[in-house]
Amino acid sequence: MPDQNAATTTVAARLDPQSPGFVENPYDAYAAVRQTAPVVEAGPGFYVVTGRTETTTLLRDHDRFTSRKNLDGAFPFTPETQAVLEDSLFFRVALFNVEPPEHSAFRSLVSEAFTPRELRRREPGIRALAERLVRGFAADGHADLLTQFAYPLPMTVICDIIGVPAQDHAMVKAWNNAWLGLQVLPLEPEQQLASAKTVVEYESYFRNLIAERTRNPTDDLLSHLAAATREKEPVCTVDDVIVAMRVMLAAGHETTTNLIANTAANLLSERTLWEAVATDRGLIPAAVEEGLRFDSSVQGTPRFTTEDVRLGGVDIPAHCRVQAMIAAAGRDPGWVDDPDSFRLDRQGPPRHHAFGHGIHFCIGAPLARMEATIAFETLVEHLPDLAIAEGHQLSHQPGGFVFRGLTALPVTWTAPTGS
Repeated sequence: MPDQNAATTTVAARLDPQSPGFVENPYDAYAAVRQTAPVVEAGPGFYVVTGRTETTTLLRDHDRFTSRKNLDGAFPFTPETQAVLEDSLFFRVALFNVEPPEHSAFRSLVSEAFTPRELRRREPGIRALAERLVRGFAADGHADLLTQFAYPLPMTVICDIIGVPAQDHAMVKAWNNAWLGLQVLPLEPEQQLASAKTVVEYESYFRNLIAERTRNPTDDLLSHLAAATREKEPVCTVDDVIVAMRVMLAAGHETTTNLIANTAANLLSERTLWEAVATDRGLIPAAVEEGLRFDSSVQGTPRFTTEDVRLGGVDIPAHCRVQAMIAAAGRDPGWVDDPDSFRLDRQGPPRHHAFGHGIHFCIGAPLARMEATIAFETLVEHLPDLAIAEGHQLSHQPGGFVFRGLTALPVTWTAPTGS
């Protein structure tokens, strides 16, 4: 009989989100673990799912695999940090992560900002923003595509939808980074505490902004939600809105920033792929979809068992953390032919769960697809000979089992004559 402790140790070593090898290429580890079993114990009370079938089952079954504790943090906090966070809204369950009917009512309220009609209304503005960003550096012949384009495009869009003033974008980005770090990274005690205090500032900012929108409503989501808190039978409170706004900011810019940058890096790393989309812009939607599957900006999402369950032939006790590695599912050869190749000729419905699955499917998926498509249409129009800067070695930021993004994406192109 195999030594279970030894097996768990081996799996944990392969799935170490802090190891440089895993940060740069988690996909080899996913494949090796999947060959062992699609569901594995990676530590005490912690299971990782890498198979497509099992991931789909987990994401669909919101009764036995709850999202309620998704935002509580993956690593222990010091007593000092814990005290600060318990005095904040850090552990408050986001209404996005609860089950019906609470979830359905709040999702319906927020979805009004993401209807097809609303996105069509916003599309010209997003195109104009993408054009403005590219024109801002086109004459230079070089740029960091991550910080100068892939980040400001979705950040500006989601802040405009929510109602965050332009002068506050950088500050809100820093606050959001601190909040995300507490969730997915094993921070040093001093950094933990500093980030926890930042979370309190973040919440205070939104509380004040909600109060301002209550007094002086405008045409934005925050005003819409602020009004909803004052209805006779409200579906949300001010605290619920504060929690939802930081979730939406992270989902609305962090993931799309990395979708654009990761996909650009993969296209540019295989020159024929970039030349194909630059020549035939009709391939851009396929490139975006393949980017979502091949190198997802969201690597995984946690769930917590509400009872003893059996998944993929493995018995999982109640109250365990189960990480659905959606990026691994997108590389499952049982779901995708030639899964480790970035291809523009794939047919049929998307074979990935980059936006989740089931009742918690990402409400902003159509917006993210539109932003990424517009981003690449703009790039190939103005910078058709775009290339990764000579000698640059791509490197990635630690993102735990959740995020995947580059540290930078320096690029060059032929600047316009006379610039």
